[in-house]
Amino acid sequence: LILFQKGQTTTPPPFEIFFCFGEEWPDQKPKEKKLITVQVVPVAARLLLEMFSGELSWSADSIPLQISHPDLKDKMVEQFKELHQLWQNQQRLPPAQPQPG
Repeated sequence: LILFQKGQTTTPPPFEIFFCFGEEWPDQKPKEKKLITVQVVPVAARLLLEMFSGELSWSADSIPLQISHPDLKDKMVEQFKELHQLWQNQQRLPPAQPQPG
């Protein structure tokens, strides 16, 4: 993610996690041909990627399956927005000068 944010790679890091149930995996079959697969998208990883790529279009309604408590998710979104603001402010500051002594 840091390399992507710095422009040292053009490919964003993958953040999805795939699980396969009832069959061996990985094998020669693509995951779309498996009987049961589950894709997990960590909200924090997705939000960080969108934040650093400048595509912070994520909203509280963009997750089709909701398991966690909505208030907790909303609080996490606000914390990431604050983190993003701090990061932007940090980018604008001149480099720190070494203190004599």
